[in-house]
Amino acid sequence: MNVRMEGDSGEFQAALEELAEIYGCSLNKEGGLRIQVKRWEHKNLKVTLNEEEGAIFFNQPIHFFRALGLLLKKAAHTSTFTMEETPQFTMNGIMLDCSRNGVMKPDQIKTIIRIMAVMGLNMLMLYMEDTYEIKEQPYFGYRRGRYSQEELKELDDYADQFGIELIPSIQTLAHLSTFLQWDGNEALKDTSDILLTGAEETYELIEQMISSVMQSFRTKRIHIGMDEAHLLGRGQYWKKHGYRPSFEIMNDHLKEVLQITRNKGLDPMIWSDMYFRMASDKGHYYDLDARIPDEVIQEMPKDLQYVYWDYYHEDEEFYRAFMQKHQSFGTKPLFAGGIWTWNGVSIHYPKTFRVIESSYRACKKEGIQEVFSTLWGDNGAETNPFQSLLGLQLIAEHGYDEEPDRKKVRERFAFCTGADMEAFLKIGELDQPPEYEEGELEPANPSKYLLWQDPFVGLFDKQTEGRPLNTYYGDLHRQLEGAKKKVGIWSWILEVPSQMCAVLSLKSELNRQLKAAYEEKDHQTLQHMKEQLLPSLLQEVERLRDMHYEQWMKVNKPFGWEVLDIRYGGLMARLRTAVRKLSDYLEGHTPDLPELEEARLPFSSRKNGYVRCNDYRNIASANPL
Repeated sequence: MNVRMEGDSGEFQAALEELAEIYGCSLNKEGGLRIQVKRWEHKNLKVTLNEEEGAIFFNQPIHFFRALGLLLKKAAHTSTFTMEETPQFTMNGIMLDCSRNGVMKPDQIKTIIRIMAVMGLNMLMLYMEDTYEIKEQPYFGYRRGRYSQEELKELDDYADQFGIELIPSIQTLAHLSTFLQWDGNEALKDTSDILLTGAEETYELIEQMISSVMQSFRTKRIHIGMDEAHLLGRGQYWKKHGYRPSFEIMNDHLKEVLQITRNKGLDPMIWSDMYFRMASDKGHYYDLDARIPDEVIQEMPKDLQYVYWDYYHEDEEFYRAFMQKHQSFGTKPLFAGGIWTWNGVSIHYPKTFRVIESSYRACKKEGIQEVFSTLWGDNGAETNPFQSLLGLQLIAEHGYDEEPDRKKVRERFAFCTGADMEAFLKIGELDQPPEYEEGELEPANPSKYLLWQDPFVGLFDKQTEGRPLNTYYGDLHRQLEGAKKKVGIWSWILEVPSQMCAVLSLKSELNRQLKAAYEEKDHQTLQHMKEQLLPSLLQEVERLRDMHYEQWMKVNKPFGWEVLDIRYGGLMARLRTAVRKLSDYLEGHTPDLPELEEARLPFSSRKNGYVRCNDYRNIASANPL
């Protein structure tokens, strides 16, 4: 389609040229469909089309890009229409985790920015614990793939073309173990991952952090973290100062950091959980009975935004109750939801849909105007963040509709990405095997521990016994292979989940099969496993590793892949060891296999069935790694 933009579109010219080819249109100064672009004062965005010309009315830059997408989609099927949408939030976007080994390449972030713009999302937060450059601190982000100031500046300029605010999210208290591990940082350390509050060296470092990262961003907003400092004041701080209540330590530290941000004219935000944890008798964040003392609330700075993060609850009323607690602070909170990219080796879409739909409905009813959803990469960033594209579409539609239905999400997703919604939902089924229970705050992730658990040790055998997992994953592998044809240019995203299922179709029942055959002295079956099953599985694991490697190098900087290489290498080595041990046993060189004789116990005493374990060290062995 040839289009000719007139009116208030000049500032978007560079961005339009990038989008034109992707969305099948060309920009002409003469000829083609004439589109009048007008910036108006109304909150709504509006798109019209008749046989002679179209029109876009917008308030914020991001509304122009969403409106453009709406117009192009409709123009392909009809010659006359009028559409109007009411933005539900002033800020709606995502937070990309760049700190759990996967540091996304800038060019790949640009791809996400382009998609976000057409979806209508106007904020991208980069979560960087130590993955940004501080020239005075050479060990800050050393060998971790940190972004240079030039890379961040280029990304900020690029996002701005599309009406997207790029915001840095850093840590100024906890979550800094990868920096504090280095020799020479003892003066900065309270515990292994918490900075020593009250120390002059700590505030010199935080000054460097904030000065360095903000050089690259045009925004005045900065997320300064301060979450999950569970042992605040219980390490070196205790030795230096003795016991002090956590509330006091937290407030004193926050005051020091805010003095730095005030001096620089910045608008900071922090995660809110520490205040609630300190007020809870159980030390929990989501404790509805927790009451933050009035004197503490009075001391809480009012030139600071508090981010209520909650990726777990499926009850709209719970979210509303907790949002009301946050509003009692006297400031308007932000809300951070979750697109479940951190469940293990694949995204969990059923959980994503349930928590986003309930939490975003609550935000609208409670008047929360600023929201974003997190894409964490816990425990090695095993899940490709591009698996989240359908999640991005879901939050985008919630941003322009009080109650978007699945049909609208499906149609918009097809236009914005060229992919089929049902095909993407298939990726989320790796953790939906037979007898899986919905509704858990933290959903079970059997695909992760079935992949990484040792073939002889089998720590999760008891949790999955009696279930036809080989058949389930074999069927899902075939479905994912078929789904590749429905996702256009994104078929590469399905390659790793599909091959993961091919591996699990051989491996998910391997441990129980080995133990059963050994106990029954079924040497014929053991011989078959040694000569055919284990070699075939080893071949499929190697193929998976190669696919995962190619995908990682396409999306991320190379740093961090070595962790997954070690995991794959360990799994392949243990499969070879299994072949060797079976050979020794079957040939009479060893009288028994002690690993297969010991009784299997449940991994968790709290649950008989699928459990959640997202820590490789606890999956691979009962011994320290």
